[in-house]
Amino acid sequence: MPAPVSKEWVIGPSDAEACAALSGALGVHRLTAAVLVARGHRSVSEARAALDGADAPGPDPFLLAGMEQAVDRLHQARRRREQVLAYGDYDVDGACATSLYLGFLKSLGLAASFYIPHRVKEGYGLHADSVRRIAASGTTLLITADCGTTSHDEIALARSLGLDVIVTDHHLPGATLPPALVVLNPCRRDSGYPFSGLCSGGLAYKVASAYCQKFGTTEFDPEAQVDLVALSTIADVAPLQHENRRLVRRGLDLLSRGNRPGIRALKAVAGVEGGCGVGTVGFALAPRINAAGRLGDAADAVRLLLTEDEREAGQLAGLLNRLNQERQRLEDGIIAEAVQAAEVAPSGPIVLASRGWHQGIVGIVAARLVERFHRPAVLIALDERGVGRGSARSIPGVSVYDALLQCRQHLDAFGGHAAAAGLTIREARIPEFRDHLSEVLEGPLAGPAARPRLPCDVEVEPGGFLPSVVQELARLGPFGSGNPEPTVVLRRLRVASARVVGVDHLKLMLTGRGVRHEAIGFRMGSLESRGLSPAGPVDIACVLETNTWNGTERVQLRLRDVRASVNG
Repeated sequence: MPAPVSKEWVIGPSDAEACAALSGALGVHRLTAAVLVARGHRSVSEARAALDGADAPGPDPFLLAGMEQAVDRLHQARRRREQVLAYGDYDVDGACATSLYLGFLKSLGLAASFYIPHRVKEGYGLHADSVRRIAASGTTLLITADCGTTSHDEIALARSLGLDVIVTDHHLPGATLPPALVVLNPCRRDSGYPFSGLCSGGLAYKVASAYCQKFGTTEFDPEAQVDLVALSTIADVAPLQHENRRLVRRGLDLLSRGNRPGIRALKAVAGVEGGCGVGTVGFALAPRINAAGRLGDAADAVRLLLTEDEREAGQLAGLLNRLNQERQRLEDGIIAEAVQAAEVAPSGPIVLASRGWHQGIVGIVAARLVERFHRPAVLIALDERGVGRGSARSIPGVSVYDALLQCRQHLDAFGGHAAAAGLTIREARIPEFRDHLSEVLEGPLAGPAARPRLPCDVEVEPGGFLPSVVQELARLGPFGSGNPEPTVVLRRLRVASARVVGVDHLKLMLTGRGVRHEAIGFRMGSLESRGLSPAGPVDIACVLETNTWNGTERVQLRLRDVRASVNG
């Protein structure tokens, strides 16, 4: 296997005078001050907000264009005792937003129900047949959760059938908005909201908050729902900045306590004990919730999140866990096929299709290909009629949504955002789509985006790191998309020992300036597989974390990259 593509380390700006000033004013370690300065928080007030700002209140929900009209319509539905339906998406964000809406609507005494289309049988978004069934059931108000922004025809049909539609969605809108009663979307050009990074779970929270703010209700507390918002935000890789930081921090606290029977049961089957961090959600909880929509029925995920019955929660969590195990098995097979095909594919975007692939898995595999090859990837699952439903993923600096927009003549449908999108395409059109996409992306992929970049905060001298510094840096969290873990660079370290442990994890003992550092690089393989010799000095980019063994807490370096020292 060839060595990984070398990354460009981009180290943040340093300013010794500003670091000293922040360290003294805030009483923080010089390393913490250096990270703050590197991230642009140079004044004391900015730095203090970065350290403690996750507890600040969010913007007024009524800043969202259409919010006043949306909550007024909900209040009208309450007074008239109308039937209201939440129409969601089959991923974690859609399931959580749907669950939040259902709990909120029922607390208002409304006859509330929900509908989530089947990923394989129906596909993403609103569908004419389902709209007709919903209208025929007596529903008069439909609220979307994570879909609807591009459903012009379906919403026009809903209106003709007497359905009012409130769209809550965060996918990029086209040139015009659909003819809904209200379109609540922070990505609207005229949104009016100061933060565009809310996912649909966050939007549902804002709708409930706005209603309670205007009309008041003692039956529902939006703040008790931020566990669902945290699940949504992390799983949808929304930026953990601004308002999302507060929501996720508070949500992780609720997830750690496991207030919901469904969350307690899900943690049990996932082997999660104690606190929940961003990684717990991303790698343990979210994949199991997602598995319902990928291989089964996403309605089971909604039922799990809403149930008050411990027995039902256990049964549903067990079902989702089995589906996730099947997902892992299918994923391994598709990855093996896709990697083999991608290794011999022409340069440029990776576009692969197969009749043997599962539609619910191709998005995950596309993301794995992007990680491995640092190229945009489109994976398409074809059915027996030659209709393909695919998922596209991209690299930083290259918008896959904009690229698909330029190739839309080859597609039956598409939607998404810069980093990820979904599409529908006929098998016969895939070759011309592949060629056109390569032309569209030729320029962007020849630019700076072609080489992976690793943002690093500061370069420090090899020395002892105390657990208290790691705890202090944690105040900048939660860490994730848009707010990465602080990464430090250490240079000219000697390799005292190197071995591969577990599933291809690189374990190093490093020395520098008389200090020994224990380092672990997950899935990094051996030094030799990375084109490195253990005999020469190395530079590392790493995250500081604490590791407790036999009652002793010490700092461990989690590797993000390692390379030979220049002039080593």
